[in-house]
Amino acid sequence: MRTMHLAAAMAAALALSTPASAGFFDLTLAPYIGAGAGKATSDISCPTGVSCDDSDTGWKIFGGLEVNEYISMEVGYIDLGEVTYSGTQSGTREVNGMIMDLVGTFAINPSFVLSARGGMNFLNAEVNGTIANSPTNNTGDTDLAWSFGLGAQYNLTPAVGLRLDWERFFEVGSSISNGGTGEADIDLLSAGVVYKF
Repeated sequence: MRTMHLAAAMAAALALSTPASAGFFDLTLAPYIGAGAGKATSDISCPTGVSCDDSDTGWKIFGGLEVNEYISMEVGYIDLGEVTYSGTQSGTREVNGMIMDLVGTFAINPSFVLSARGGMNFLNAEVNGTIANSPTNNTGDTDLAWSFGLGAQYNLTPAVGLRLDWERFFEVGSSISNGGTGEADIDLLSAGVVYKF
């Protein structure tokens, strides 16, 4: 039995020493910055007698650290646009805040990279106007919102890349039953540029 355990341990050590595995543990620690802009769409529900314009321009700026060729970490600021209400009630709902993402990447070749991301974000939802249902015509909430996204990047040079991302931010805001902003999933489809140092 000990011989089998020893053989298994040696096989595992050899597997970790192969070139295919070495890339994952080879830290690159390359910092980068970037920015993107595109279309933000909220799935907010409209009260009876009210029409909603639920799409607007969204944008983000971010900095990141490429840990290795498969994993990066990003932090930044995002503006997810504004929903406009009109009719028996009127007003706006705006969302913005801090984003923090863990990004997994897979290079098809040196120029083309696919990515998937998961995020923990601190987003502020602000509702202004009669739609806020408050004496001051204003209500706001800053809360944790999770996100998920997919993307692709085309590297023009080793330092400069063009990126296309789709991201969904889940249940942004607070329950309207407690006088909050209402909750909504928000999608952002953006195109941007990344510069690696």
